[in-house]
Formats: sequence, C-alpha cells, structure tokens
Amino acid sequence: MSSARFLRRWLPLVVVIVIAIAAWQTAKIADTDEASTTPVVYEQQLDTPILSARRAPATLRAPVIDDALAPAVSAIVDGSAGFSACVTVEANDRLIRESGEATPLVPASNQKLLTTFAALAQLGPDHRFITTVRIDGAVTDGTLEGNLYLVGGGDPFLSTEAWRSQYDETSGRFHTRLEDLADAVVDAGIVRVNGTIIGDESYFDSERTGPWAQRLIDQRQSGPLSALAVNEGHVSWPEIYTSAINRSAAEEPATQAANVLGQLLTERGVTVGPAATGVAPASSTQIASVTSPALVEVVTHVNSYSNNYGAEILVKHLGRATTGVGSTRAGADAVLSILADPVYEIDTTSVVVDDGSGLAESNQLTCRLLSDLLRSAGHDSDFARSLSIGGERGSLQGRHVESAATGQVFAKTGTLNSVTALSGYVESPSEPGSFVIFTYVANGELAGINEELRSLQEPFVEQLATYPSGPTLAELGPAPSVATTP
Repeated sequence: MSSARFLRRWLPLVVVIVIAIAAWQTAKIADTDEASTTPVVYEQQLDTPILSARRAPATLRAPVIDDALAPAVSAIVDGSAGFSACVTVEANDRLIRESGEATPLVPASNQKLLTTFAALAQLGPDHRFITTVRIDGAVTDGTLEGNLYLVGGGDPFLSTEAWRSQYDETSGRFHTRLEDLADAVVDAGIVRVNGTIIGDESYFDSERTGPWAQRLIDQRQSGPLSALAVNEGHVSWPEIYTSAINRSAAEEPATQAANVLGQLLTERGVTVGPAATGVAPASSTQIASVTSPALVEVVTHVNSYSNNYGAEILVKHLGRATTGVGSTRAGADAVLSILADPVYEIDTTSVVVDDGSGLAESNQLTCRLLSDLLRSAGHDSDFARSLSIGGERGSLQGRHVESAATGQVFAKTGTLNSVTALSGYVESPSEPGSFVIFTYVANGELAGINEELRSLQEPFVEQLATYPSGPTLAELGPAPSVATTP
C-alpha cells in the first residue's frame, strides 16, 4: 500500500488518538487534592456529554457511513469470483475497499479514460483542430486554374448533416460542419475549379487500424484512421443508427473527404473536377478553414458515447504533439509517459498501452491506476464532466433511470466479449461536495462475460449513490447549549 493510501486510511484514527491523549494529559496536570473553596455556578448546561461522538463528528462519522457501502462492494467482489477482476471504492479521498487492485487486466473502453486524460493534459481543454482549403493556382473571375487542396488537421468529427441526422439525440455529440467549410470556399469567390480537389492527410501516418483483432475490424468498430476523414471515414450508413456493422467504410478516406467537399460545392453552384489524394505544396495559399469545437467537447463526445474513432485520432495527435509522428504507436507511448509524470501521482506499474480506444486486447491496466487517474483529475473537473451520465447521456443514458444515481453518476463503460468495466464518480444527491470514486474491471474467457456479471454493476453504482448514509454531520455535531436558571 502506498504511503498516500496508508495516510488516507489511518490518519483520522491517529488524529482521534492524539486528541484523546492530549486531553488526558491536560486533565492529569489539572488534578489536585485540594477542595475548591469557591462554589461554581454554571449559567449553561450542555446537551451533549463531553464523551459524545458528536464532539468529533467528521472523524467519527466516517467509519459509520463507510461501513454502509460495504454490502454493495462485497456483492460485486463476491459476484466476480471465478473471473479475473479488480474493484476499488474511495469516498471523499478515503479508501473504502479494494480488491485485486494491482492485477493487470484488459480494460476495453476504460482505456479511453487514459487517452482523454492525457489529451487534456498535453493539449489543453481549449485546443481545437483546424481543417483548411488551399489552392495552388491563380483565380480569375472566380475560376481556379489549378488544384484545390482539402488539408486535414486531424479533426475526428468533421461531418455532414446527413451523418449527424442518423442520431435521434445529439447532446454531447459535438461535430464540425463540413458545410461551413464549403460555404467559406464560396465566400472566397471560387465558382469553378479546373483542376482536381485533392485530399491531404499527411498530418498523420496512413495506418487505418490499431493493433486489433480481425473480428473487431470486421464489425466496423472504428472507421479507417486518417488525419482527413469526413463522417469518420464512412461512405454509407443507415438513416437511423442501430449498429456500426451496417456502415461502409471508404478505402481511401482522404479521397472520400475531397469527394464529399466537391459534392457540397456542386450543391452551392461551384463547378468542380475529380477527387484524389495528395499533399498540398508549401507554396499553396489558404483560402478557407473550419475549426472544431474545443478539445473538452471532443473528449465529451469520445467518453460519453465511447467513440472508438475519436479516441484513436486523439492518440495520433498525442504522438504528433510529443514526437512529431502522428502514429498510434507514438501516441500510445505518449499516453503512458504523460500518466507517469509524478505530478499526477498515478501508479503505472504493469500498465500496457497499445491503442487509444481499448479495442486492442493487448492493453493492460489496473484498478489502482484508474482510481489514481480519477482522483488526480478530480470529481468536479472538465474530465469528469465529459463522462456519460446515468439516466441522462451517452452509454449510461439507459441505466440508472429514476434511481438515486440519475444525474449523479459520471462514468465510463467498457465492453468486449471477454471484458466488462465501469469506472467513474458518484456525487451524493443528499450532501453536495461528497463523492465516491469507483473502478471495476472483470475479464473472462473469449467466449464472453455473462450477463449475470454485467448485471452486478447497476445495483452497485446505485448503492454508491446513497452515500453518505448514516448520521449526518448536523446530527453528529455538537448540540446547542440550553440556558438554565440557577
């Protein structure tokens, strides 16, 4: 156990013992065999005895309310018997229970917690991604004699209205409108392009997937990775989203992006040429641009809806920012390096980072790392607010409906055939400022985690939402004195 964890667990008891010893010593010094010669008349009487628990409310209340969480924690620990699993629960920075906390496990989409934490730390919450349009020829009376370049800046959610319309609820799904960029090109005075519209994806490498199992690639768990992709690199999709497997991905996402821009320009009365992939010359001139929402909003999209594509693009950004190489490997190394910075007090022992989304089944992390990360970020941080919300948003929208956890749990889900995970924060609905940090990861055989194991999570979290149960500070605090007549 680390020194910080030791102090959080035992410091309250040590404080009580020290106070008791000091009080005893003071009383001993004041003892005398002489009888008092002056009668003492008390104007007030105490409702609370000297040796009452009410006289050390914060310290003595903690074990009572912490014990109230024990059944919920024990239920999920016992229910995970037979699986490789870890659990940690902390309340107001006090460790309540941990089990298997140092066991390396495959995290599934809890990996996104690492990616988004690192992205916010490295790039800053206000960072934005820019997509530009450049030209390499002269424009005469609105006609471009040359090529028009669509240059990608790694915006993961550059998209069209047709893509956005497949979702019936868009709270937290932040996008950059490609239509705005087409409007900007028209505003620049372009009415005809006699050359080619060329998509430039050179900001990142051209690896389209991470180190993933083929079944996950076949399931379309992510679009093809590129610094320039529209609609997450997809060519077609159902009108209403049901499953990613029903989508069709572009073979060359940069060419597809250039082609979609060409279609939007055509709709706006601009005559365009064919689409292709290439690199904009250094001598080219920028004529238009579109900027993404702030990174904190991009992270909210990734975490709330567990968006694999967005997480993988963020990892490539981290590689580019730290090494100049926009690759998954460089980015994964950057994530681990950022987390290992002593300023964050995160234990990275036994951790393996191989991608950004958690699709890579070679990833390994521990509940100890997750709890350290959540504590370092803070329950009132932008990071915490980016997570899905019980009963309200994202992957938890359908869970904890009309329960104590509705609107109070902020967490990241994680699911693969052999993995279930859930980690985050629960804010007390009855006592503002009180919160619980929890982590849970379980690994089984490739055949699958059974639904009985997954079903443990909802009651577990809803019990955490009753924190703090037991006597309140007002109930344990010193009672007011009552005036009496001598």
